[in-house]
Amino acid sequence: MKKKVLSLIILGILTACTSPKKENTEVSSNKTSDVKAKLVGKWVQPIPGQEKEKEGIELRENGTAASINIHTLLYEQWKVSHDTLFLWSRTVGVAQPSTSSDIDTLLIQKLDNTSLTVVSLIGDPKNNVAQTYSKEK
Repeated sequence: MKKKVLSLIILGILTACTSPKKENTEVSSNKTSDVKAKLVGKWVQPIPGQEKEKEGIELRENGTAASINIHTLLYEQWKVSHDTLFLWSRTVGVAQPSTSSDIDTLLIQKLDNTSLTVVSLIGDPKNNVAQTYSKEK
């Protein structure tokens, strides 16, 4: 019995001491670059209450971003890391000339050549509704 316990302890120590497998960073970075390439372009969705009109964001290859039909929210830049999209923006007041800056952190739930579905990682997850955008040509 003592030999069995001792063998298990030694096996546990040897297992804990082995170095973990290194992640293939080239594969990870390729995945991120594939996601980035798919994200480049204009992404729009209907404006609530004005379904014939569209609003959204343009993600440019050089990392800059622009708002589409959103006059008080000015996107400036973007970055993607694995399945997370970061959007830097500035809010400009209509009645007041004040501005505030923000970084939206969005989890990419679905991305293909025609649609993008994201959900905010900021705030209460119960209140964060997924938003789907269509790629404009």
